[in-house]
Amino acid sequence: MLFTEGIPILPALKAEHTAFTDQRISKGLNLLIVNLMPIKEDAERQLLRLFGQTDHSINVDFIYPVTHQSRTSSSERAAQYYKEFDDIKDHYYDGLIMTGAPVEHLSFSEVDYVEELKEIYDWSDTHVKQRMFICWGAQFALNYRYGIQKRMFPEKMTGIYRYHIMQEHPVLEAIPEYIIPQSRGSYMDPYEVMGEADLDVITYSPYTGMDFISNQAQTDLYIGGHFEYEADTLLNEYVRDREKNGEAAAKPKNYFRGDTLKPLPAYWIPYAQQLFQNWTDMMEKNRWRHDEINILE
Repeated sequence: MLFTEGIPILPALKAEHTAFTDQRISKGLNLLIVNLMPIKEDAERQLLRLFGQTDHSINVDFIYPVTHQSRTSSSERAAQYYKEFDDIKDHYYDGLIMTGAPVEHLSFSEVDYVEELKEIYDWSDTHVKQRMFICWGAQFALNYRYGIQKRMFPEKMTGIYRYHIMQEHPVLEAIPEYIIPQSRGSYMDPYEVMGEADLDVITYSPYTGMDFISNQAQTDLYIGGHFEYEADTLLNEYVRDREKNGEAAAKPKNYFRGDTLKPLPAYWIPYAQQLFQNWTDMMEKNRWRHDEINILE
């Protein structure tokens, strides 16, 4: 059961039998999603669907960076339906997700809303129990917390890749290995990651390198790929890349049926469902207690 306030994607999810309630759930987990994706409704649908398939009741708030200078319809939509950081900074959350963003070609300092993200990150140190950073969100967080540098691939890495478990982690319980969509033009320097005593490389591929990274306390999870993606997400991105870059656009690997542009089935979805169940289990186990919040306040 989920509660979130008034975003237009809810009727479509209800039609898929994702259960929502009209009132905030008094004993539910509290989750904050910092949605940086360019098409907000896609990320909303993908993430809410996965959380709706867990066996937890969750209140979900969405925020966006108000310092981002954009006039796209998606940004205008966020301004209309999302909260701002100032609206929620006095609240405590059991979990936070920071999504990816299509800004890998920029240095971190060139991203117009990076200072606001730093403020959100610093606030979350004391107001959030479990954090998940996805794709560029993971790169930002690793750079800001540990100073790890971003490196560019010669060509965008896009496709479906298999990863092996290098170290046990509760978020991967019942997942012996997995496949996951990747869609990024950059990666974090592996030598710097492995040289950081507080970080563990949890999953690895000999073809693409690291995917899951965790801090020692297992409160922060940095994911390179996109478990939340739907079957046609990489196709849609490829079509947009072709429109922008022509034949130079990287074609997703291990994704299409032969020489066609028809995607294979989304074999990663069961892994995604298990991972989100495991992560919400961690949220439940480590959730805020009233006495903790009273002490902090």
